[in-house]
Amino acid sequence: MDWRYGAQESDVDAVARLIAATGFFSTEEQLLAVELVEERLARGRASGYEFLFADDPDKEGQLLGYTCFGPIPATASSYDLYWIAVSPRTQRKGLGGKLLRET
Repeated sequence: MDWRYGAQESDVDAVARLIAATGFFSTEEQLLAVELVEERLARGRASGYEFLFADDPDKEGQLLGYTCFGPIPATASSYDLYWIAVSPRTQRKGLGGKLLRET
Protein backbone atom coordinates (compact mmCIF):
# COMPACT_ATOMS: atom_id res chain seq x y z
CA MET A 1 0.00 0.00 0.00
CA ASP A 2 1.23 3.46 -0.87
CA TRP A 3 0.31 6.57 1.14
CA ARG A 4 -0.38 9.71 -0.83
CA TYR A 5 -1.18 13.14 0.57
CA GLY A 6 -3.08 15.77 -1.38
CA ALA A 7 -5.61 15.25 -4.13
CA GLN A 8 -5.37 14.86 -7.88
CA GLU A 9 -7.98 15.00 -10.62
CA SER A 10 -8.39 11.22 -10.79
CA ASP A 11 -9.41 11.21 -7.12
CA VAL A 12 -12.77 12.80 -7.95
CA ASP A 13 -13.97 9.63 -9.69
CA ALA A 14 -12.02 7.29 -7.41
CA VAL A 15 -13.63 8.74 -4.27
CA ALA A 16 -17.08 8.64 -5.90
CA ARG A 17 -16.64 4.95 -6.74
CA LEU A 18 -15.23 4.04 -3.34
CA ILE A 19 -17.87 5.90 -1.33
CA ALA A 20 -20.70 4.36 -3.40
CA ALA A 21 -19.19 0.86 -3.14
CA THR A 22 -19.15 0.91 0.66
CA GLY A 23 -22.93 1.01 0.85
CA PHE A 24 -22.70 3.12 4.03
CA PHE A 25 -23.39 6.59 2.65
CA SER A 26 -26.52 8.28 1.34
CA THR A 27 -26.64 9.88 -2.10
CA GLU A 28 -26.24 13.31 -0.51
CA GLU A 29 -23.21 12.15 1.48
CA GLN A 30 -21.66 10.66 -1.65
CA LEU A 31 -22.05 13.98 -3.45
CA LEU A 32 -20.52 15.83 -0.51
CA ALA A 33 -17.47 13.53 -0.43
CA VAL A 34 -16.81 14.30 -4.09
CA GLU A 35 -17.45 18.01 -3.55
CA LEU A 36 -14.73 18.17 -0.89
CA VAL A 37 -12.17 16.65 -3.29
CA GLU A 38 -13.21 19.17 -5.95
CA GLU A 39 -12.95 22.00 -3.43
CA ARG A 40 -9.41 20.95 -2.53
CA LEU A 41 -8.45 20.79 -6.20
CA ALA A 42 -9.93 24.22 -6.89
CA ARG A 43 -8.64 26.08 -3.81
CA GLY A 44 -5.67 24.05 -2.59
CA ARG A 45 -4.79 24.40 1.10
CA ALA A 46 -7.10 27.43 1.36
CA SER A 47 -10.01 24.98 1.14
CA GLY A 48 -9.20 23.77 4.65
CA TYR A 49 -9.37 20.15 3.50
CA GLU A 50 -6.45 17.75 3.63
CA PHE A 51 -6.48 14.24 2.19
CA LEU A 52 -4.63 11.01 2.76
CA PHE A 53 -5.08 8.29 0.17
CA ALA A 54 -4.11 4.62 0.43
CA ASP A 55 -3.37 3.31 -3.06
CA ASP A 56 -2.78 -0.27 -4.18
CA PRO A 57 0.61 -0.29 -5.95
CA ASP A 58 -0.21 -3.62 -7.63
CA LYS A 59 -3.39 -2.28 -9.27
CA GLU A 60 -2.15 0.91 -10.92
CA GLY A 61 -2.78 3.02 -7.84
CA GLN A 62 -6.36 1.80 -7.27
CA LEU A 63 -7.83 3.57 -4.24
CA LEU A 64 -8.08 1.30 -1.19
CA GLY A 65 -9.22 3.95 1.26
CA TYR A 66 -8.88 7.59 2.23
CA THR A 67 -9.38 10.22 4.89
CA CYS A 68 -10.38 13.86 4.61
CA PHE A 69 -9.47 16.07 7.54
CA GLY A 70 -8.79 19.70 8.33
CA PRO A 71 -7.74 22.11 11.05
CA ILE A 72 -10.34 23.25 13.55
CA PRO A 73 -10.60 27.06 13.40
CA ALA A 74 -9.38 28.96 16.47
CA THR A 75 -7.25 26.06 17.73
CA ALA A 76 -3.48 25.72 17.76
CA SER A 77 -3.17 22.15 16.52
CA SER A 78 -6.53 20.36 16.54
CA TYR A 79 -8.12 18.72 13.52
CA ASP A 80 -11.52 17.39 12.49
CA LEU A 81 -11.78 14.06 10.68
CA TYR A 82 -14.46 14.63 8.05
CA TRP A 83 -14.28 11.36 6.15
CA ILE A 84 -12.75 7.93 6.49
CA ALA A 85 -13.70 5.23 4.02
CA VAL A 86 -12.24 1.89 3.02
CA SER A 87 -12.90 -0.19 -0.08
CA PRO A 88 -15.18 -3.18 0.59
CA ARG A 89 -12.42 -5.55 -0.56
CA THR A 90 -10.09 -4.24 2.15
CA GLN A 91 -12.59 -3.80 5.00
CA ARG A 92 -11.96 -5.74 8.20
CA LYS A 93 -8.24 -6.01 7.45
CA GLY A 94 -7.01 -3.10 9.56
CA LEU A 95 -6.75 -0.46 6.86
CA GLY A 96 -9.20 1.89 8.59
CA GLY A 97 -7.05 1.88 11.72
CA LYS A 98 -3.89 2.44 9.68
CA LEU A 99 -5.53 5.37 7.89
CA LEU A 100 -6.60 6.87 11.18
CA ARG A 101 -3.11 6.54 12.72
CA GLU A 102 -1.40 7.99 9.63
CA THR A 103 -3.91 10.85 9.49
